Order: sequence, then structure tokens, then C-alpha cells
Amino acid sequence: MPSIVFYIIAAASPLTVVVGLFPIMISAGNGIGMPGAFVVAAVVLMIFAVGYVAMSRHVTNAGAFYAYSTLGLGRIPGLGAATLAIFAYNAIQAGLYGGFGYYAGELVNDTFGTHLPWWLVSIVAMVACLGLGVQGVHSGARVLGVFLSLEVTVITVLCIFSLTGKNVPVSDFSLEPFSPAVVFGGAFGVALMFAHASFIGFEGSAIYGEEAKDPQRTVPRATYISVAFMGIFYAIAGWLVVNALGLDRVIAMATDTGGDFIFAASDEIIGHNISLLFQILICTAIFAAIVTFHNNVSRYLFSLGRQGLVWKPLGWTHAKRKTPWVAALVQTAMVLVVVLAFAVFFTDPFATLWTWATGIGAIGVIMSQLVAAIAIFVFFRRSSVDKRPWNTFIAPLLAIAGLGAFFIVTLGSLDILLGVQGGTAMLMVSLVFIALAVGMLYGVYLKYTSPQRYEAVGRALNERELDEPAPEAS
Repeated sequence: MPSIVFYIIAAASPLTVVVGLFPIMISAGNGIGMPGAFVVAAVVLMIFAVGYVAMSRHVTNAGAFYAYSTLGLGRIPGLGAATLAIFAYNAIQAGLYGGFGYYAGELVNDTFGTHLPWWLVSIVAMVACLGLGVQGVHSGARVLGVFLSLEVTVITVLCIFSLTGKNVPVSDFSLEPFSPAVVFGGAFGVALMFAHASFIGFEGSAIYGEEAKDPQRTVPRATYISVAFMGIFYAIAGWLVVNALGLDRVIAMATDTGGDFIFAASDEIIGHNISLLFQILICTAIFAAIVTFHNNVSRYLFSLGRQGLVWKPLGWTHAKRKTPWVAALVQTAMVLVVVLAFAVFFTDPFATLWTWATGIGAIGVIMSQLVAAIAIFVFFRRSSVDKRPWNTFIAPLLAIAGLGAFFIVTLGSLDILLGVQGGTAMLMVSLVFIALAVGMLYGVYLKYTSPQRYEAVGRALNERELDEPAPEAS
């Protein structure tokens, strides 16, 4: 369970949230109400987790969204959910490589006086990520555990120093950032959108069900612990920072400093040029998230390959580690193509690959969660495996309403999320719907051209029962 919790929280990358999203939420969102936006997002996602966890007790499948959507809505929507999830996670991981290349490249070049291109730095991280992915959950978790501990520690240190009253006495700290009028004021939709993005990856708990010793206990615990921890941690950290800097000046400071907001805030609150430590740890934080999304995508590909729905070798596992090594290689190759393409056509990975890819990926994840929520609701209406009203009816219905609102708000804030406007924004977001449509069209194709393979879609509630595809005879 601790290993899965590390992967989930590492995917959300707390330091990346604090460094990259806090300033946007404060300057372009709901201002000092930023901490409250995390509370709202956490509540909705915790409600979604109720149905998600209830279904995980009956489904042990590395495909997660794919398995849930197939069992709830049918084979064709299920394949659509699979391609949508694969696209969304790949997009996010590609964006993370852009961010890693930017931050790590700047750090290395400034420190050693080199001129390494950002894409070369990203490829080095890619090789390291592949190695950890093939080693398996527990090996990767050891590395993520170290990185995540450093992230949480440095944010905690910032929070503790915020209480020293260096700029604002603790006695003057206000709960105003949590008042409804402030939280839902300003551009609340923008703040909510980024708050939700801060939790992306928590749904990955079900992906590791097959590798857990006791998935019916491990997955629910890991999911609830992760969402609760992140919601509380983000809200408290945000509340302390905005109070320590001063409610009357924090918005102007976030607007003026932009992406360097936390670096400037840490130097002001802690002093001693502590921002250098934040610059180092943001690199390890992004790498930790990269490893997690790599594992997410490779396990989706593995699930499809094992059922013979796509290239069968994707369903092969490492002889010793029992990890989906072929799927890991394919996933790495996919993001390598994207990184190299951006390296050829764009020079600034932060303003392009980081912003565009993670933005599109965030939209795709919200849509995946919404489809899964609908599938969970329908599954329990058709099945008699669980009759608890709150877990199988009320909570899934509330999750559909909440995630539906998130999705609408996100589509209405594309210009801020992607940094582009008009036709360009619509073209980019259309990729999300295309990804869903491709999977569904493939399902229709299988239905009429290969009925046997079509019947294999989601044919087992517990994929531990499935055999690994045998290598093709020569």
C-alpha cells in the first residue's frame, strides 16, 4: 500500500503544484481564495473515489478506466475510454519531459557553464524512467519515496517558516481564504481547473491492483489516503503562504513573478537564497511524476495487449520482474517521438510542450474520470455484487454532477489552460475527442471483422485469471 501511495502522490507532484500552479491560481484564478479551491476539488474527487473504490473490489485489472468503462457501458465505449486514457497520460508525460528539460537544463547549464539542449536532458530522464519502469513497482517506489519525501519536506519547511511571522504576525493570519465568498469569487473556474489538475494520478491506484498482494484492501486504502493527504496538504500550504506574504499583496506578487513566485516567496519567507534548493527539487519532483505516468500508460497498453486487442507482445511480462517490459518500451518510444518533434519545431519547451501537452492531458483525464463515473453508476445498476446505497448510487451520481461541472468549466478556460486562443485552442482540445472516437471506431471495426477478438474485450472481471500471450511461432 505505501508503494502505491508513493506512485499516486508522486504523479500529482506536490512541489510542481506549489511551484507551477499556485501563482497561476492566485494571479489568474480566485486570488487569495486559492486554498479553498483545493478543498472543493478534494471533496468532489473523494466522492468520486467512493464509487471507484467500490468497483475496484470487484475488478482487478491493469486497465482501470478501460476495465471500468467496458464493464459499465459496454465494449465500444470501453475501448474509447482506453485510447482516451492512453492519450491523456501520454500527453501529460510528454509535457512533463518538456518541463524537466527546461528546469533541469537551466539548472545544469547555469551550474556547470554548459549549453546542453533541453531535449537531450529529457532523453536522459527517459532512459532512467524506462529502467525504473522495467524494474517494477517496488523498485520505482523506493526512488519515488526518496524524491517525494524531499518534496514534502521542503514544502513543510516553507510552511513552518511561514509561521515565524517574518512579514505578517501569526496573530494576523486570517481564515478568509476559506470563506465561500472568496473561494467562489474571481475566476473560480480557473482556480478549480488547476486544483483538479493537482490531483491527477490518484485514479492510478486501481492500475496496480494486479501487482498488489491484497488489492481489495490495498487499492481502497491507497486511494483515500492519497486524496485526503493531497487535499489537506495543498490547502494548508496555500493558506500559510498567502497569509505569510500578506493577503493584501500576494496577488500582485504572484502576477509580477509568475513561475518564479515560490522561488521569490521562499527567499522572502525563509531567506538564505533557499530558492536554489527549490530549483533542484523541482527537477526531482517532475521526474517522479514522469515515472508514475510512464507506469500508468504501459499498464494500459499491457492490458490491451494481453487480451489480444492490439499488438500481442504488449501483453508480455519480464521473466523475473513480471513487469510489462514491451509496453514500457513502446510507451517510451511514443513520448520520444513527441519530444523530438518539439525539439525540431520549438525552442522553448516550457511555453509549448509543457503548457500545451499537460493542458490537453488534464482535459483528457477529467473526461476519463467523467466516463468512468458514469460507467460505475451503470455497473452497479446492472449488477447485484454491491447494494450499498451511498457507495453504489448516491456517491457515483454526485461524482457525475461534480466532474461534469469540472469538465464544462475546463472547456470554458482553454485560453488560460493552454495559453492559446480561438481556432488553435479548439483544434488542440479536439484531440481529446478524437482519441475517444478512435477507440470506439476500433471497437466497431472489431465487432464486424473479428467477433472473437471483440468478445475478448473486458471478458474477465479479474485479469489475474488471464494467461500471458504466447510468442508467435516462427
